[in-house]
Amino acid sequence: MLALSEKDRKRGLVLAVGILGGLVMLDETVLGVSLPAIRSELGMSATTAHWIINSYMLAFTCLAAIGGKAIDLFGLRPAMIVSCSVFTVASLLAGFADGTAMLLSMRVVQGLCAAIMFPTTLAAATLTFDEEERGRAIGLLAGMATIFLAIGPMLGGILTDFLSWRWVFWINIPVVVVGGIFTCLLWKEPARDLKRPVVDRVGLVLLLVGMTSLIFGLMEGPDFGWASPVIVSTLIVGVIGLAGFVRYEARQKLPLIDIRLFILKPFHASSLVILLTQMSKIVVAIFIPHFLQLQMGFSALWAGIGTAAAVLPFPFLAAFAGRYADRKGAKQPVLISLALVALSCGLLGATFAFKNYWVLAPMLLLWGAALPFSMVPTGRITVNSVPLEKQGEVSGMIITCRLVGGTLGVTLGSVLLAMHADFASIFYTMAAMLGACCVYCIVALENDAPARG
Repeated sequence: MLALSEKDRKRGLVLAVGILGGLVMLDETVLGVSLPAIRSELGMSATTAHWIINSYMLAFTCLAAIGGKAIDLFGLRPAMIVSCSVFTVASLLAGFADGTAMLLSMRVVQGLCAAIMFPTTLAAATLTFDEEERGRAIGLLAGMATIFLAIGPMLGGILTDFLSWRWVFWINIPVVVVGGIFTCLLWKEPARDLKRPVVDRVGLVLLLVGMTSLIFGLMEGPDFGWASPVIVSTLIVGVIGLAGFVRYEARQKLPLIDIRLFILKPFHASSLVILLTQMSKIVVAIFIPHFLQLQMGFSALWAGIGTAAAVLPFPFLAAFAGRYADRKGAKQPVLISLALVALSCGLLGATFAFKNYWVLAPMLLLWGAALPFSMVPTGRITVNSVPLEKQGEVSGMIITCRLVGGTLGVTLGSVLLAMHADFASIFYTMAAMLGACCVYCIVALENDAPARG
């Protein structure tokens, strides 16, 4: 334990876990700029290159529901030491990969480790701070995450152009080492009643089989052929697996994901908003730099700088969006921002025809300015829509919705491009989905404005 006052220890801990949480956000935006270079050097098809993102997201998605229980199962220090160490080794080997199999397998390992690291960072901050300090700590975590998110495209471009795409993986190593070491040094086990959590193994297997089979079938369908026995069988297995997951979870007292909460209209509507806004974020982070490099001839550096316009508003507007929702209620900003995000996606698709960045940039800024007002206040609606005794499960379910959205975002773009659609079709489809969600949320979301007087 470092010789620090209790106040300084807590501040140091939230910064340390913020670094680890921010790394996960960085990986959402830093790789999109580097994918064309990776694809070219390793001789990958476009669909295979997109698996670099989706293999990570799938592993993260399926394990995130139990990753938050790592503190109770093993203790924070052992969980952090193992997950950070393995993530470091996987990042090192991913950077040295000379073929597809090596790179994808290391991405799966990174996803498994992130599924432990990311929920544990939030749990560590929650357990360390008293209730009256918790909001500020979580706000600091969110602020750090948005900074990492914003620098991702530019950092990816700098590393790819001036060093190599391999440094996109190697840059993880010092971040994980510093964050992990200081988290372990500054952690102090709180006094609490420990109840060993129950891990729903059957639900986990059904989710893993269902999600992996469905995403594989959708992504590889254009290459294999939709009538191919491989694709038909994997799609059937995916649908059966997910249907079995829903049916099984609905009957469990301690489910992996409490499916019954989705009966509540505000809860499933806000979850849909989280899923679709994350889809939109991944689509922009991956396919805007693709378009800038492949269609407009930008270098990786300038594609990263160009894409950064979309995420630069996040650090400045995220906290304000949360405060506005606390004062005025979340329904109004969510509806207005959803409409603006849908509009900006449609306009992005339309401006691709001009192949002029200065026409594209205002649409990216509009998208980036609107998205925080969809993503941040929605968390408030989600929490407020469930019974008090279910509050502990909500954060894990929000993370799962985000990850499923990210996975589907990669899948949407990959499938459309493999079917020889253009980049504009990805954003038109995204605009239609967001617009339909906005219309549904008009009736599904409740006005959760604070009571007055």
